[in-house]
Amino acid sequence: MKTNADPARPGAGIVETVLHPVRLRIVHALVDRELTARQLSAELEDIPQASLYRHVGRLVDAGVLRVTREERVRGGTQRTYTVVESAVTLSPRDFTTASTDDHQRYFAAFVGALVAGFEQYLHSTTATPTRDGLVYQQIPVWLTPAESRKLAATITDLLTPLRARTGGKRRTTFAMVLHPDPAT
Repeated sequence: MKTNADPARPGAGIVETVLHPVRLRIVHALVDRELTARQLSAELEDIPQASLYRHVGRLVDAGVLRVTREERVRGGTQRTYTVVESAVTLSPRDFTTASTDDHQRYFAAFVGALVAGFEQYLHSTTATPTRDGLVYQQIPVWLTPAESRKLAATITDLLTPLRARTGGKRRTTFAMVLHPDPAT
């Protein structure tokens, strides 16, 4: 169940919960995946295990993560987690009613998670940017607000089939930002 810090802003409690840098990395790691806390710990090795478990618990309590499986392992219970996608996606209403300060926080968290993931990739022992097809670029385009929304929707539609896990493919992060330049 969603808890709201501010009843005037639906989803505010979840947003505030997810905006923590460690919790944002946990959520990103679990999008379209199911992992145990042990697997998360191996993937996010720079986060102390006790801290990771505490943040996972908070995300479960907030309804951001759900337990998909529980099994007994050596006298304890091993849980497998995934993201509740509806809990981490801003609705059009949430996006429209967000203040300028809210958007600044949301974007800073988005960029922070992107940078953290990129740093983690670069510092991995297997990182080979050219072989891995690493790309980052900015391409100025001229759009009306309606064209901007249509472009984002079209790209999202193109990416949807690529979200399916199939053999031989490596999970890759695609990030998109469309924002008007202030001088034009």
